[in-house]
Amino acid sequence: MIGFFRKIRQNLLMENKTGKYLKYAIGEIILVVIGILIALQINNWNENQKKLIQKKDYMFSLTNDYQKDRLQLTNNIKYNKERLEVLNQYFDELENTQFTEPEELISKSEGQMVGFRIINTYNTNSYDLLISSGNIVLLDKDIQESVMELNRLQVYERQVTSNNSKYFLTFMSNYAHKYPINSPNESLNKILWKGIETNEQPKDLIIYLDQERYTLTRFIELSESVLLQTELTLDLLKNKETNKH
Repeated sequence: MIGFFRKIRQNLLMENKTGKYLKYAIGEIILVVIGILIALQINNWNENQKKLIQKKDYMFSLTNDYQKDRLQLTNNIKYNKERLEVLNQYFDELENTQFTEPEELISKSEGQMVGFRIINTYNTNSYDLLISSGNIVLLDKDIQESVMELNRLQVYERQVTSNNSKYFLTFMSNYAHKYPINSPNESLNKILWKGIETNEQPKDLIIYLDQERYTLTRFIELSESVLLQTELTLDLLKNKETNKH
């Protein structure tokens, strides 16, 4: 096409038809500009398609991550609620029981020292990739806000739970060093407990179990907040995907 116009221009110049030459030159420029604009539009369309594919992939990955988190949170909350219910029943029984000897309280309380599991391991690979690459801007504004709020709650839950766990584990360690574990072997117990002061053991046991109750309560509260935001984000992702079809 360009060669064709060039030949026309040469013929017009040779024939000294300047006016027609200018018209053809302008026409050629306009065609070139139109061609460039069309190429830019095609390029922009291709880039937008790539971004839409990336966006869809990210939304799929986020959905997959959050579904795993929802299952984990649901199980952990259920497990620890059952443990918390046992502890609450224990403290209710303490208020309604008449103890005549410290050993009675110790025997009843030691049976409650079974430990707990308060670890949520969140699947954050997709979110971390979105943030590090800057591609979070590909998502709709409401989804951006939802996933960022979810991440904030996850981080806060982990921090608080970690601090509470460390405090409780320190108390547990101190208790274990202060009071030996009872053995079925009575002769061994006599050796282990020789010289051990037990006047404060009932009080230490109650504090121990009450601290466990507090740690569990906070874990459940924070995990439920994360679970709620996880479900809200999943619903948002699902609705966005449904509206596309």
